[in-house]
Amino acid sequence: MTIAVVLFGVLPAYALYLVFANAAGDGLDEKVTDFENAFYPAAKAILRGANPYAAPDDPQLAAGTEYVYPPLTALAGIPFTAISVEAAGFVVMALLVCVVAATLWVLGIRDWRCYGLALIWPPVLSAVQTGNVTLVLVLGAAVVWRYRDDPRVAGASLGVSLAAKLFLWPLALWLGFAKRLTAAVVAIAVGVVVLLVSWAVIGFAGIGEYPELLRRVSELEEAQGYTVYALALDLGSSENVARALWIALAVASLAGIAVLARRGDEQRAFVVAVAAALACSPIVWLHYFALLLIVVAVAEPRLGPAWFVPLAMYGSTGTLNGSTLQNALTIAAAALTVAVALRPARPNRPPVLAPTVPVGGSP
Repeated sequence: MTIAVVLFGVLPAYALYLVFANAAGDGLDEKVTDFENAFYPAAKAILRGANPYAAPDDPQLAAGTEYVYPPLTALAGIPFTAISVEAAGFVVMALLVCVVAATLWVLGIRDWRCYGLALIWPPVLSAVQTGNVTLVLVLGAAVVWRYRDDPRVAGASLGVSLAAKLFLWPLALWLGFAKRLTAAVVAIAVGVVVLLVSWAVIGFAGIGEYPELLRRVSELEEAQGYTVYALALDLGSSENVARALWIALAVASLAGIAVLARRGDEQRAFVVAVAAALACSPIVWLHYFALLLIVVAVAEPRLGPAWFVPLAMYGSTGTLNGSTLQNALTIAAAALTVAVALRPARPNRPPVLAPTVPVGGSP
């Protein structure tokens, strides 16, 4: 058995085995946390005709287990309620592993070693274990890049993603700055329509209190995530200074999209837009960094240095941001991943091409 088979085949398989075996335990830490604690109960509540959202002053919000997403994800979870929550959790985890593979395939990755390495990234394993919507959003962003020359496909993919979670909104700016205005308009229109329709399905339950709910969740959790804001607080800065640093990073990343796109460097502008989704989010959990799959895959279609950098996140914690050192290490690993992906292209590096779109039709 070669070293490559062990590192990129056996090791990922064993890591996934541990994640699934851990989810089979009885304690809270062993649950498919976000799916079992939030998405599945929200889907059940909708079926009962109940409001899936907690009140903004509900003390349970502090536990971080309440459903706080737009309705689309809860509606998508309804078919899973036909089986037990435990069985559904395992099905969701298995589907998310397939989503990882689909994302890399959509991005043109054909080096099998990249698939194995991606499956041992800490943020990817965390996203699978939590049963969160993050990996689905990653696939949605991958489709935006892959079909960027087809405004209907790219716009629809981003629009549905935005309706599920606003996380990827910097990609809409990228479409605009890259002069793909039709796709940007389609994304916004689809996002608004899907959001309104999904909320209408549940009778607009909770919509009036939803902004306050998000504000309250941010207030409770923003100091616990992997953000510059949380790191600055850990280092002893005031809340105002910490927030100013976070805003400065967010503004700089958005400006980077505009500058690179106007220079015609569409690929690097897209990489920065993906990074901006992380930089602009007030709350970032470990599984959010699974979005770096796109950054690395776009920059390195074959196994290269950028694929290994996120492994440094094994020094982080599975939940919350841990110590100051763990927070700094995780943020630094993410920043280094983006930096490596933005380095000048090697002459022999194959480009990642969009499909050819016939005039008047889709690919």
